[in-house]
Order: sequence, then C-alpha cells, then structure tokens
Amino acid sequence: MEASLCFALLVFLPAFTSTVALPQKRSAQGHGSDLEIYSFHVDCKVTSCFAHNVLTSRMANRANASREVTFDVELPKHAFISNFSMTIDGKTYVGVVKKKEEAKQQYDQAVSQGQSAGLVKVSGRKMEEFKVSVNIAALSKVTFELTYEELLKRHLGKYELAIKVRPQQLVKHFKIDAHIYEPQGISFLDAHAAFLTNDLAETVKKTLTQDKAHVVFEPTLDQQRKCPECSESILDGEFIIKYDVKREASAGDIQIVNGYFVHYFAPTDLPRMRKNVVFVIDRSGSMYGKKMQQTREALLKILEDIHEDDHFGLITFDSEVSTWKSTLVQATPEMVQQAKTFVGRITDRGATDINAAVLKGVEMLKISKEERKLPERSVSIIILLTDGDPTSGVTNLEQIQFNIKKGIEGLYTLYCLGFGFDVNYNFLEKLALENGGVARRIYESSDSVLQLQGFYEEVATPLLQQVELQYPGNGVSDLTENVFRHYYNGSEIVVAGRISKNDLEILSVQIKAGASSSDLTLAAETPVEEQDEAVKKHKYIFGEYIERLWAYLTIQQLLSKIVSAQPEEREALNEKALQLSLNYNFVTSLTSMVVTKPEEGQTDRTMVAHKPTEAEQGDRVDFSHHGLVGAAILPVKPGRTSSRGSYLKFSSAQQALPSRHPKRVHSPIVSLASVHYDMPVASVHYDIQVASVDYDMPVASVHYDMPAPQPTHRARPTHTARLTQKARPTHKARTTHTARPTHTAPPPTHTADENPRFVIPVKNKQRSVCFEITAPSDGVILQLVSDADSGITINGELGEAGKSAFQKIGIVYKDLYEIEFNTQGLSLVNKTDNSIQTLSWSPMNIVLDSLSLSSSNGRTTEVTLGSTVIEVLLHRSRQDFLWLKIKLNDFSAGSTGLLGRFSRQLSVKEGKIGSKVLIEVYGHDVTVTRDFTIDYGTLSKDRVSCWVVPDGGRGAIEGSYSDYVVQTLFQKP
Repeated sequence: MEASLCFALLVFLPAFTSTVALPQKRSAQGHGSDLEIYSFHVDCKVTSCFAHNVLTSRMANRANASREVTFDVELPKHAFISNFSMTIDGKTYVGVVKKKEEAKQQYDQAVSQGQSAGLVKVSGRKMEEFKVSVNIAALSKVTFELTYEELLKRHLGKYELAIKVRPQQLVKHFKIDAHIYEPQGISFLDAHAAFLTNDLAETVKKTLTQDKAHVVFEPTLDQQRKCPECSESILDGEFIIKYDVKREASAGDIQIVNGYFVHYFAPTDLPRMRKNVVFVIDRSGSMYGKKMQQTREALLKILEDIHEDDHFGLITFDSEVSTWKSTLVQATPEMVQQAKTFVGRITDRGATDINAAVLKGVEMLKISKEERKLPERSVSIIILLTDGDPTSGVTNLEQIQFNIKKGIEGLYTLYCLGFGFDVNYNFLEKLALENGGVARRIYESSDSVLQLQGFYEEVATPLLQQVELQYPGNGVSDLTENVFRHYYNGSEIVVAGRISKNDLEILSVQIKAGASSSDLTLAAETPVEEQDEAVKKHKYIFGEYIERLWAYLTIQQLLSKIVSAQPEEREALNEKALQLSLNYNFVTSLTSMVVTKPEEGQTDRTMVAHKPTEAEQGDRVDFSHHGLVGAAILPVKPGRTSSRGSYLKFSSAQQALPSRHPKRVHSPIVSLASVHYDMPVASVHYDIQVASVDYDMPVASVHYDMPAPQPTHRARPTHTARLTQKARPTHKARTTHTARPTHTAPPPTHTADENPRFVIPVKNKQRSVCFEITAPSDGVILQLVSDADSGITINGELGEAGKSAFQKIGIVYKDLYEIEFNTQGLSLVNKTDNSIQTLSWSPMNIVLDSLSLSSSNGRTTEVTLGSTVIEVLLHRSRQDFLWLKIKLNDFSAGSTGLLGRFSRQLSVKEGKIGSKVLIEVYGHDVTVTRDFTIDYGTLSKDRVSCWVVPDGGRGAIEGSYSDYVVQTLFQKP
C-alpha cells in the first residue's frame, strides 16, 4: 500500500519511534531481556528552516541464538528520506535510491526467485512509518541510521519540530540533540513534551543566542523510569521544539550559498484584507451521524470566529442545492446568529451533486460582486467539504473539473476538504489545484472538529493577494514558484533558485502584491559574495544546504503540478522530478530505496521503501471498521479510480504477483467509513426487473423502498428512481427528475447484546452482505478460515446458544504456534519447545520470528502472521464476547472455511421481483432484506448498511453453517 503526501497549509511534524518489539511480560525463555536498545540518538540540524535529521539506533542481541529485531521510526509525510543504512557485524548495507519501476522489478525478481522480501514502509495519518526487521546473530549488534530532510513550514507564526520517542524500554544512552541556525536571528524558542515530569523537565537544556539555538534532552536510566522501581520507560510521546525568526526587513530575507539562493518572505506588519467566504457543505446520506454532527459543530465555532468585516455565505447540498441566503452577507452579530440557526438544522439526506453545489457558490460570489455587496479590495474563497464521489447531476469527474474551472475563471480560490476515505482524493486535489487552492483530508476521528477549525484558522486572515516576486531575468534561473494567489498571516512564502550569472554582484528582488487599501511594491538587494561568505562560516551548515533546499522545493512543486497537468505536459514534469529525485538521492513518490542484505544460511533479503501520496492513501477499499471479513475486494486497475478507490499499496508486493501464484489475492482488509447508506456509484448500472419490465437505470437513481423502523433517530432518505424507458412501472418509482426522500424513519438501533452479524464488504458498494449464525447449543466451534499455503487456520467457538458471538478464538500458524483467545486473556503455545505464555487483556508487544502480537489499549490485539494481519477484539457487554477483524491477508485462492470463499472478489447485483429484494452472489440469486447492523470490528460499534441473508447466510456461504463445524479449537481440515 502507499499512503500520503498532503497538500495543505499544515506543518507536518517530524517524529520518530524506535522499537525492539519486546513482550510486556517476560517470556518463558526470557527473550525479552535478550534484545536491547543500548543507544538512541536523534541529531537534528536546522539551517534556515531546512531540517537535516539523522536517527541512529544501536541494538544488541545478548542471547546465545539469533533474534529478529525491528527498527521502527516515524517521519513527516512532507519529508524525503535521503539515506538509510544497517551495520551488522562490521558490515554496512546502504540503501540505494532507484526509479520506482526499477525497484519494483528488482523486488518482484527477488520474490520470484524465492528470496526473502520485506515491506519497509507504510503510512499513518500525519506521519509515515519506516519499519524494517532483520535477524542478527547471537551476541551481535546492529546499528540503524536513517536520514531525512524537509523544509519546515511556518504555521500560525511558528516552526515546529516534533520528535516522537517511544523506545518501549529503558535506553542507556538516550539523547536528542537539536542545533538551529537562522541568519535572520531567532525571536523565541521553546521545548516541551507531554511526558515530561517536573524532574524530567530539568534535563531539557536550552541555549539561545542571537542566531543560534541548541536543545539537548539526555535523561539518565533512572530519569526514564515511570517510577523508582519500574522497568518501564516514561518516554512515550512527542518532544516538541518551537521557534520563530526575527523579521526586520519587510521585503524578506535572502540567503546565498554556492550559486543557489533562497528568499523567505513573511511580512507581519500589514493590515488584514477583508474576506468573502462561501462554505459549500455536503449533506448527503453518507454524512449521516458523527460526520454531520462534527461538521455542524465546526461550522458553529467557525462562525463565532469570523471577523465582522468579512462576508460569508452557506450552501448545503445533496442531490439538490440549498442556500441560506441568495447572496453573501456581512458577518454582523445578527447575521451570524441567523446562520448558526441554519447550521443547527442541517441534516443528511440524498445523493451528492458536487458540480451544481460549487457552481452555485461561484454564482453567489459573482452576483454579490455585481450587486456591489462585497468590498472592492477583498479576498474571495470557496471552501468545499464533502465525504464522497459525485453521484447526482453531472458525475463525470473531468466534466466537473472543466465546468468549475470555467466558472471560477481564476477569480476565486477553491479549497477542497475531503472527509474520510470515501472521497476520490485525486479528483478533489486536481479540482483545488486548478483553482489556486489546496486539498486536505479530514480524518474521521474525535478531533475532526479541530481539524476543520484548524484549516479555517490558516486561511482566516489574508494579508496580501496576487503576490509576485521578481528577480533579474538574466541573473537567475530554475526558479521555484514565484507567483502566489494569497499570503495569509502566520504563513510564509519561500522562493529558491540558481544564480546563473557568474559575475552577478547584487541579487535584487521586487515584490508586487495587492493589499487591503492599495497595491504594494517592495524591493531589496543582497550582495552575492558577502552573503555567501557570511553563511558558509557557521558550523551548523550541512553540505550544500540551499542547493538541496532548492531541489526539495522544486520536486514538491513539480509533483503538485503533475496532479493537474494535461497529459502532454505530465510526462515532462514527471521526468524532471524523477531526475532531481535521483540526483539528490531523495525517496519521493517517483523513486524507491532498495536495501539488499545477505541472510545467514538463506538467500538474500530485499527490502523496498517507497513514498506514497495522499491520493493513493485514499484510493483503497477501506474495511478496517468491519468485523469478521475475508479478503472480499480486489484492487482496480492502476490508473483507474473507482468510487471506493484502489488499494493503498504498502509496497510492490501488493501489486502484480509472481506467476507461481497466479490466483493469489494479496488484499489489505481495512474498513469502510463508519456508516454507509444508499449512495451508489453513478457509473455502475444494474438491470432491475419490475413487474416484467426491464429498466437499465443508473444506480444513483434507483428507488429503494426500505421498511420504516421504529427507533429515535431520523433515517436515511432513499433515492427516487428516474426511469429510462417508457413503461408504466408497478412499483412506487417516481418519474420526475427530482429526488425526494420516501420516508423519514431511522435505521434500527442495535444493542451490545444483540446477535452480532458477520459483515462481508462488497466491491464498489456502500452496503455489505451480512448474516448471522444461530447455533442450537453452547460451544459450537466453526472453522472460519483455513489456508494451506500460508499455514493459517482460524476457528471460533460460539458462546451462548443462538448467538454469533465468540467466547474463544483459536489460531494455528504454520504448525509452529497455537494462540487461544478468550474473554479473560490469551495463551501462546510454541510447538517447537511446547512452551506456554499466558497473558491477560492488557497492552502488549511480542515478536517471535514472523509472528507478533501487540495491543495499545488492552481490548484490541493485533496479530501478525507473516503477511497477514488480524485483530481480535474484546467487547464488554452483559456477557463479554470476542470478535475478529482481518486487516491484511495473504490467503490463497484455495482458502476454505466459513469465510474462506470471501478471499475471492465479492461482486453483488441487486434487483426486485414484486416485493422481493434479490442479490446475485457468485452466480446465485439470494433473497435478502435491507437493514442496518452494528459492525463489531471496532470497539465503537459503528452502524453499517446491509443486505441481510437469512437462514444462517445460506446462498451467500457455501452450504450451511453446520458444514463448517469442527470438534476442537485448533482443528485443521
């Protein structure tokens, strides 16, 4: 899977986690004490806001046998790795940066030849995780060293460097050593961490002079302890360094080294420009529940902060577009209060017409300007918030992009906020970039409100617009971007370039921009040779840092241009970015780093690290919130985006597989967003039979008659069918083009004690296939998955009669390990020496060869079995029970078990005959009902929309549930 490079006004913070994955409790063999991180050193050098960070971790195997150690670090998504090496037994293995296609070819070749291949990097929300595991011999040591570089972005008036530390054990030599050199001078410095106690805070040493800062954090072993007698480390969190620079020159600061220059422009003494903002808010059915609630809450807080001189408008949309006022209004207290009332009444319903909604925002701005309701010198922006693809009105993505670009005409800036992972981030990113803005993903979590507020805060105070920085045309070349739509308070404009004239004595710049009351012109001159010598003499300079800064910034901007470029331009931009990446040894989205290490007594081990993009993080089928599922989804073809997206690629191993396993599906199982309703994909068609009349209807137009349940919340409205042939339907389909909700009843609410249903995701659908098992007696054991190729068998013992909930889950891995989970804890049996380790439900981290168990909350345990990752969840209720989630699997096409068939692609068609609802599953027609169910694959028990298969899933599963009954918890076929 690949993950993400977010375009945003947000500063991504560097962070590190270095771990040897050790058990929380000492194992029977005492392996935990055999593996030791004896040195952990973070060396940060920041010069002119360009950070060069080196993380060095030294580990030792004190055992008399070889052990596997894990090097696990986090770094910001905007950073580029420039070096990685491992030194084992005095020999250093260095990573080589290659073109991504070449690295993939080398990786695939290694796999096809039976060599060991490693997944080096995956991604998270704000960080990218770099993780590699290697075997080291008995009584040996290994040194890992990772270097990455990035330009720190100024965010709300400060630069932040956050170093995430989580060694998970006491480290004899632990040190964070940060040197900062800013030629402009440093105005303030701070360093803190949430884990710092009063005593530990005293170990943080800060030194600040005119233009240098030095921060050292070097706690002793005793100072790292959670308590005087504890062996656990208190170091767990972000160590944050904040600073800003002095800004005396209004035209900014220019620095020159070895023929390259960088210009920082961030004026602070300008009056704010008045702002006109239109909020375009998705209220479609998929915004149901928490997303809609958080959106309302965020808008209410944003309205409280909007400046009284600003003008604003509110648009909500589903398949229809609604406006609060027909034009923008000034943010007087009275108008703000009326707007709050409107926001409080926004409810979710219908489909998603992004095209009409954004064009309505453009129209509002144009009408307001024509009617002279907006200040003459003001900044106009549109903020779009949506959580899904367009499913109503114009649904062709390229047509929408064309329409909106033509409508905006370069007059306004469009910012696109994608809520969750159901959005087509490629589409939103291109839409924003083509209209002068950026795209941002809003993650579904408890802090979604803060994310939305944080974005608005970044654009809340414009100081300049149409900013252009001009340099002598015959003296400089290879300029990065030098024209900017807006400059916001607390941010910074950075331009870099190359001095092409050898005898250039003075580098001059002229800045032109529109300000609040008049046009602004600023000018500055910098002596080239004098500046060069002044900067070179400082010891904190690392190499050709301005040249590398220029390369870094150029690559970032080229990658951004590629997103919105025409096909004929894209190839040239891609080639230029690729060559720069290779020349400067940067791991970017176009390159990969390959590390090859000989393994003792085995073939070589090839590991590949590659950098993903934010769009690729979203282009996946996300099932991590679902419960007990098989690998039911296949990726779409490269370059094609489905409504649910393609897989997030961890490495090339997730793509085309070696020919010796032609039918194998490598499918990351992660979760759909929390709740999905009738929001079908506009580009897919069903053949639906109604009273012997066939209609070929777009899915977005299908009318679903859903029985009205009884609970307290308002239900999802359904779509109205638009008929494409002239016939008189016998069902209740409307023949108009206006979508109306057919009822307002809520989805059914489930209690924790209700019989859990198995939830099987369906390709390109927002509704899953669900079924439940009602065993006649307690203690029935079901074979869930059995796969001979991967050596994995998973069985589950049902608890109370008539319930699908498990009281025990048994896992067999390669006949080497047996793991039994129950509601009290787990036991791990090593079949090699018959040792047993028993653990309660509590945080843990255990690594044994290719098997690992980890838990951070004590109620969800992640089990890694080679390339397969599952989670076992403990649900507390009237009678505690277990549930299973398969996050990532390497099951073969021949896998069996109750859920074994779902390792193949599950594609479902729906139709109606009379009052019956039918779906086609693997060529068989199955009568179903539509319902909502709790997904026990998350502790939050999200509700999902389902086709419920009666009679224990008969028709969807092969045979009946009784065909999968086995006699023991670890029985294999």
